[in-house]
Amino acid sequence: MSVRVVLVSRDYGRLPVGNGHAAAGLSAVFTPDAGATDAVDAVVAGAAFFTTAFFGAAAFFAGAAAFGAAAAFGAAAAFLAGAAFFAGAAFFAAAFFAGAAFLAAAFFAGAAFFAAAFLAGAAFFAATFFTATFFAATFFAAAFFAGAAFFAATFFTATFFAATFLAATFFVATFFAATFFAAAFFAGAAFFAATFFTATFFAATFFTAAAFFAGAAAFFATVFLAATFLAAGFFLAVAMLFSFRFR
Repeated sequence: MSVRVVLVSRDYGRLPVGNGHAAAGLSAVFTPDAGATDAVDAVVAGAAFFTTAFFGAAAFFAGAAAFGAAAAFGAAAAFLAGAAFFAGAAFFAAAFFAGAAFLAAAFFAGAAFFAAAFLAGAAFFAATFFTATFFAATFFAAAFFAGAAFFAATFFTATFFAATFLAATFFVATFFAATFFAAAFFAGAAFFAATFFTATFFAATFFTAAAFFAGAAAFFATVFLAATFLAAGFFLAVAMLFSFRFR
């Protein structure tokens, strides 16, 4: 026994109603109602499509209009911002150039003033310097020549008196020095002569005493050795006698 599954779709008609349709294996029977249903469905689908298309187009154009309005508003805002920017730039440029012109004029005016003041001061100081230099040079030249004359006179006078004093001092000192050295020489000669003779006497005395004491020492040494020899002989003889007696 087999089971047949019948798939039914309302788009194709109604269920089999007999007359051997099911036995013939048909799944649906096309009837006049089926065509009417399809037409209604097609109308409804077309209406839904056109409605959707209409509202979509309306939404698209509304969005496009809104986008265009926004773009126009943005362009207007950009234009106004650009105009404000260029106006501000023009204002600041004008202010900058005006300030630059004012500062340049002030700078050149100040430079001219300071240059004039500098040149005037330089002329004044130059005149003062040259005048002072002239008077100072004149004063120092006069003072130099006066001082030179004074020092020259002083030098020559001092040289004369110094030469006279030194000459007199030299001759007097030479005389006294010669006298002193002559006296010292003779005194030294006498002292060394006396010293020589005295030293000769003491040397002779020393050598005489040394010879005497050396002879005395030799004598006493000889006597001591002789006494020692005799004592040794004496004791040797006594020892020999005693040795012969007690045998």
